[in-house]
Amino acid sequence: MSPSPAQRPARLLHLVLGACLLSACSGLPGGNDPVRPLNLIVVTLDTLSARHLAQYGNDRIETPAFGRVAAEGVLFEQATAQVPLTLPSHSSMFTGTWPMFHGVRDNGGYYLGEEAETLAEVLGAAGWRTGGFVAAFVVDSRWGLDQGFERYHDDFDFREFETISLDSVQRPGDEVLEAAFAWMEGVKEERFFSWIHFYDPHWPYEAPEPWASRVGAWEHADYDAEVLFTDSLVGQLLDWLDRNDLAEHTVLALIGDHGESLGRHREGAHGFFIYDATMQVPFLVRAPYRQVKKGHRVPAQVRGIDLMPTVLELVGVPAPGAVQGASLVPLMDGSVEDLGLWAYSESLYPRNHYGWSPLRALRNGLLHFISAPRPELFAVGEDPGQRHNLAPQRPGQVRQLRARLDALVEESTREGAGDREPETLDEETRAQLAALGYLGGSSRVPVDPEAPLADPKDKIVLYNLLKAAGTDSTEDRVDEALAKVERVLAEDPGILEAHFVRGNLFVKQEDWDGAIAAYREALTLDAEYLSAVLGLADAYRLAGRLDEAAAGYRRLLELDPNDNKAFFHLAQIHATREEYEEALDVLARLEATGEERAPARNLKGQCLLSLGRLDEAEAELRLALEMDAELSDAWYNLALVFEERGEGSAAIEAYESALEMAPGDFRSHFNVGKLYGAMGDPVRMERSFRAAVEHNAAFAVGYLYLAKALLDRGELVEAEETALRGLREGPEPDMAPLGHLVLADIYNRQGRVRDAERELRRARSYPR
Repeated sequence: MSPSPAQRPARLLHLVLGACLLSACSGLPGGNDPVRPLNLIVVTLDTLSARHLAQYGNDRIETPAFGRVAAEGVLFEQATAQVPLTLPSHSSMFTGTWPMFHGVRDNGGYYLGEEAETLAEVLGAAGWRTGGFVAAFVVDSRWGLDQGFERYHDDFDFREFETISLDSVQRPGDEVLEAAFAWMEGVKEERFFSWIHFYDPHWPYEAPEPWASRVGAWEHADYDAEVLFTDSLVGQLLDWLDRNDLAEHTVLALIGDHGESLGRHREGAHGFFIYDATMQVPFLVRAPYRQVKKGHRVPAQVRGIDLMPTVLELVGVPAPGAVQGASLVPLMDGSVEDLGLWAYSESLYPRNHYGWSPLRALRNGLLHFISAPRPELFAVGEDPGQRHNLAPQRPGQVRQLRARLDALVEESTREGAGDREPETLDEETRAQLAALGYLGGSSRVPVDPEAPLADPKDKIVLYNLLKAAGTDSTEDRVDEALAKVERVLAEDPGILEAHFVRGNLFVKQEDWDGAIAAYREALTLDAEYLSAVLGLADAYRLAGRLDEAAAGYRRLLELDPNDNKAFFHLAQIHATREEYEEALDVLARLEATGEERAPARNLKGQCLLSLGRLDEAEAELRLALEMDAELSDAWYNLALVFEERGEGSAAIEAYESALEMAPGDFRSHFNVGKLYGAMGDPVRMERSFRAAVEHNAAFAVGYLYLAKALLDRGELVEAEETALRGLREGPEPDMAPLGHLVLADIYNRQGRVRDAERELRRARSYPR
């Protein structure tokens, strides 16, 4: 959109200031002394509502670090986020563009494309060192926000967690700071840009001590405690800048990506509605310029997309031409009181996940218009809680605002980005997103283009039930979660995601028939819903119905020919059936997609091993371990290769490596026990056999081998008990004679001749 007349002089001032900085002048009117180029630190405050900071009116707590930044810089009183979700909001802030331009509309499945020009890319090209330090998987590098960062600290390894839950997939802010400080220490003599992402105010609200004890029993005190902790982190950052004499050489911006409803408008958390409860965020900037007024509070409307052009101007770098935000420097230096900005915001979550109406809004500091089947209009100053909808009394104003909204969307949409479909997620990513509370991963529910879409306001109770079901599921309250989903479906059986979530819950209960039925119900609503196709195929596989599972994976490949998990599981099914050549053919098709994940290499090695192609198997398994040195199955299969070659010591070493990664792998315990026995080490042999049955109480053969080891040691009573236990567990016919022979030997040593003869007859009764 073209600048208004009021904005043009301000932009001229920006260019003058930028030219001054680029020529390394003093940065002050009339100054002649050269200055050190400025660093930039941007701290994004995930899920931090402005109203919960003392500087924005929270009188229950004190937030002194934010207070110091406000006193030494500028605080924007009305800053609006563009999307109430982490990934799209950060994408807007770091590209300076609207969601319909950069194309990231939701968490999960959407990626910031390479065509986007990020703040880090602009500063990196201008000579700044760039480091990003993030606290949650939802901004992991796989989503594209790492563009332009030479150092991107995500490193989320889910294997270290026995269970994946919300609290296990976020990194506490002090760990983020530690990584950021370590990097900044190494680059502090150069110009640097550091992005620091704090996730602590996000649910669950579990602030560490002493901050948890610094709040009372008031409503949402646990959230306020997280705000206190976040304030302490900002304080540590300010102290670091002071200690390193960098405060006067660094622009510091603090901004929220979205807030938290905490029950307002009946929304518990965020992501669904776009009222001020989730869209009004803190935005503070401290810059070492005399003309930037210290302690200045700006009441005018600003937006998240204004972050990028503002900080670029402050460090003297021109903003890219695609930027749709405006520099706020004229508001910061007081030369302009209001830039006349309109904030656009959206939530496509109701549309994408449930088939309800999307929500879009415009806000200008006086009015907040929300476009929905029943539109809403609020007078911002008179009604901060947004309880009184003025739309029915002001139809003319609603028409004008809707026309302005439609025009903004049309003018600001980049061709090919506005309706970008979410992309297919790999299986690991889908599970990790579900752990974060984004149950369905990526989806776009089909709707009848002729039918009116439901107003999300009328569906909030159902949405809350599904979100609560997700919380129950992550905390293993599966029965409670199922009850909530059943209530949702009783009221609205057309909610595709509810059927899908129901299937996931049945899987968690190992109720394969229930899961199959639920996924099939989802597919009656959308036969091409990839998540349900995958869920159904997986449920068939887990139920042992391999023909149906294989058909499901083939169907998935019809819908998405590059779906790596479908190739992988189809190859697994062939391998399970000992159809190793067929499995290798499927794995070759997987490899042709560019997939280079370690489990696929391991499966290929396993198939080659089963075909006796040992050298090829070893090469594939070593490739798998180069990709993932902690893949225990690859170590196990490598040990089998060494065993086949008669290389006992190498096999033991590989089994021990497998057990370092997976101490509960009974197969490795058992196999290494046999090797220890062959090498004349009965102590380690017995210890390994004991470990095998401890980790698999139904492992019949393990008990029989342990019984033989105990017999050889003369422990006849325990040997008898162990052999009987092994036979009760039902060993394979070719191994069962071992149990009877052990018992025969025990009884013979005890003088129980008839019992010994009986066991010998039983041993000889098995076919040979």
